[in-house]
Amino acid sequence: MTPTDTAARRAQLRSDIRIAARALPTHFPLGTFIAVNPLAGLQNMPFEQAIRRASDVYGMRGTLPESVFRALYRQGRITDADLEVVLCRRYPNLGDEPDISLADRNVAAIDILRADLLHGHVAPEPRRRFTTRAEQISGELAADIDAHAATWCAAFLGGGSWSVPDHAHGFYTAWRNSVRHDRTLPRAARRKLRAAPERPDDAVLKALERLRIGDEDRVVYLQAHLTRLPGWAAHIQWGADRAAGIDLLQYLAVRLSVEAALAQDAPRPPMTDAPRSSTPTARERAAHLLAVWHAGTIDEAEQATVARVLATMPVGAREMLWQQAFEGHYQDQLLSALTKDDSNADADADADAVPVHTQMVTCIDTRSEGLRRHLESREGYQTFGFAGFFAVAIRFTGLLGGEPMDLCPVLISPSHQVSEKPVGDARRHVAGATGLAAAESSFHTAKQSYTGSFTLAEAAGFLAGPLAAAKTAAPAASGSIRKRLHEWIAPTPTTVLAVSGMPLSERVLFAQAIFQSIGLTGDFARLLVLCGHHSTTENNPYQASLDCGACGGQGGGPNARTAALILNDPEVRAELRMSGIAIPDDTLVVAAVHDTTTDRVTVLDQHLVPAGHRADIDRLTTHLAHAGAHLAAERCNGLPGAPRRRSATRAARHVVKRSLDWAQVYPEWGLANNSAFIIAPREVTAGVDLQRRVFLHSYEAEVDADGTALENIMTAPLVVAQWINCQYYFSTVAPDTFGAGSKTIHNVVGDAGVLTGHAGDLRLGLPQQSVQFADRLIHEPQRLLAVVQAPLARIDTVIDRNPLLKQLFDNDWVSIAAREQAHRSWHRRTRNGWRDWYDDALPTTAFDKEMIR
Repeated sequence: MTPTDTAARRAQLRSDIRIAARALPTHFPLGTFIAVNPLAGLQNMPFEQAIRRASDVYGMRGTLPESVFRALYRQGRITDADLEVVLCRRYPNLGDEPDISLADRNVAAIDILRADLLHGHVAPEPRRRFTTRAEQISGELAADIDAHAATWCAAFLGGGSWSVPDHAHGFYTAWRNSVRHDRTLPRAARRKLRAAPERPDDAVLKALERLRIGDEDRVVYLQAHLTRLPGWAAHIQWGADRAAGIDLLQYLAVRLSVEAALAQDAPRPPMTDAPRSSTPTARERAAHLLAVWHAGTIDEAEQATVARVLATMPVGAREMLWQQAFEGHYQDQLLSALTKDDSNADADADADAVPVHTQMVTCIDTRSEGLRRHLESREGYQTFGFAGFFAVAIRFTGLLGGEPMDLCPVLISPSHQVSEKPVGDARRHVAGATGLAAAESSFHTAKQSYTGSFTLAEAAGFLAGPLAAAKTAAPAASGSIRKRLHEWIAPTPTTVLAVSGMPLSERVLFAQAIFQSIGLTGDFARLLVLCGHHSTTENNPYQASLDCGACGGQGGGPNARTAALILNDPEVRAELRMSGIAIPDDTLVVAAVHDTTTDRVTVLDQHLVPAGHRADIDRLTTHLAHAGAHLAAERCNGLPGAPRRRSATRAARHVVKRSLDWAQVYPEWGLANNSAFIIAPREVTAGVDLQRRVFLHSYEAEVDADGTALENIMTAPLVVAQWINCQYYFSTVAPDTFGAGSKTIHNVVGDAGVLTGHAGDLRLGLPQQSVQFADRLIHEPQRLLAVVQAPLARIDTVIDRNPLLKQLFDNDWVSIAAREQAHRSWHRRTRNGWRDWYDDALPTTAFDKEMIR
């Protein structure tokens, strides 16, 4: 083979690996854990087709099991009307079918299909169809190859005290130079692996040849290997462009080389797809249904007629129909709650209105909905929703230095460096914090080393034991003492952010982006609050999942502080006036941060508040404490172990205690139960308890004549919300594949992720304790509903010129309900244009419901 032919084969292999990797999810490290859609690589397919494809590749389930849906039906969470709507939408000719005479009853076709949903044979468990040669030989052999690959990945990426030999030369070279000494492999396999090629691409090609995998089967076969350990494969793919020393080519070279060495002498099964599980025929389903109905003597013709109707709805389609009914029930209720009779409300509201003294812009995060609702229960407050990075995409360096943090959505790159500077002398803080960090680092290094742990136990055990007991038995008291001790050693200094390096033109653009997006271009209050959010927990590898997704999995405090400085700048305000946004001279913009675990809101940079606004800040602080305490009491309704008698004061103390408890696996529910994204004025949702299930982005269509603001909202915050929604969805319906298992048996592997137990695959997605408690689902897995109040033609224009949005909406990853004005009806966007939201609803049939229940 000529060098040209060899280069071409290598290039084609790399292309095949890229295609095979499309089925892998994106996986961010724990420190910047970002919610993602695990099936983002399949978004070019309709949702139903994508989950079937994923089922073939992973052997995973794409919805809740039918048994769960049937339980939800019995609880009233799904109704007959919900089922009828989805059946008629899926099978529009059902109404034309004549009734079927069974014994002494006449049965409509829709009743037969609904009865099959309720009582039919349960669909078989999903199975992987595309398998490796090792899987085809034996499950034990496949598990051995997985264990070998996982062990090497953990050793190479885990950041342990002892690094892998030849680590600097890359994953494949390090493995190749050491595998001959790996006694977990048989001697014959080690002998074969000594001859492994120097290049990983040559190793893959050689292994595929030895396994007799033809070029036409290569992509599918590579994908079968990548999806055996999707967690490690996904993390490797994420780190490939970050000089991590490992990529999917090297990873596959190791897997395939070991497989070829172990499986070459084993019997060679034919390269075929794994068989699908058998499903009952239509006649078997009809016989089963008639037996459930106790229909008596039914002749062959009648049974054949029932079977013909059932054949229109394959068993494999039922779970998706259940899913649509499940979603439709909530969506109908939400839109009904947002449809108000405000014909006489405007005049009454104007007569009784209290002047707005404080406006607050919070993150669109679902947890902010509760804070806004409780704050607005006090007169004089007006709230808005905007992505929590407040349009300032920054790379932030704190007072102590260290690695800068990118505080912006991962869809964009930070445009400016912002650093924190002390006001006055901060040397004691820096020295104290540096000393504490060094001591903690030394402690962990000693604890993890092979010999130092024994010395550490002798030297510090008498202190570590009582401290651990205090943190366990009295977390609140222990946390308070530790906080006071930390403040004594490293007192918190007064600081300010350096933003003067930003050009004036860009600072003005930041300000315009905020105000025009939320429609706040006039009638400014005396106090304007930008409230970001973060979380406080102990011993929680998944803390970043509770922080602000719009800030890259970090807290949003620095963004709020940066934006407040920009909006208070006289030069920026002067430029804004020229564009029609006049901020009064006595309007003060302040930054705040909401701790979503404790529901405490802290006003930041109070040293910058002028004396004339001190009373406003004091009033704000009092009312935020009131709103936070009542929100804590509301959240305690669903938190395991929360006090039964929940006064606001007691609830506030309890959530603080949870945040300090290092054994607490349910510190808060995060964004569990997220279901909708509303792009509309606050008037649409004001006064409605949305139960912290909805992302709220303010939008005024009248201010956005060219649709720029709507496009920015739909192409960035809405897309990120869809990632969050899918992360929670698939962590719930497919926990073994895309969930992280139980926190109680997690082992952290550096910053890469967690293992369940001491070995195995890197876990994807959210832990079990983020989506359920015991056997009770906390998160209802539903696809996101976008609710938009804007001209329908404008929405179409935005979607049509953004391919990603067309994928999401046209392929049913996200549904959309829209109306042009507050008093108009809601419409559903379909491939054939906009239709009234309720036009698929049919009256309940006259069939005797007891027959199917």
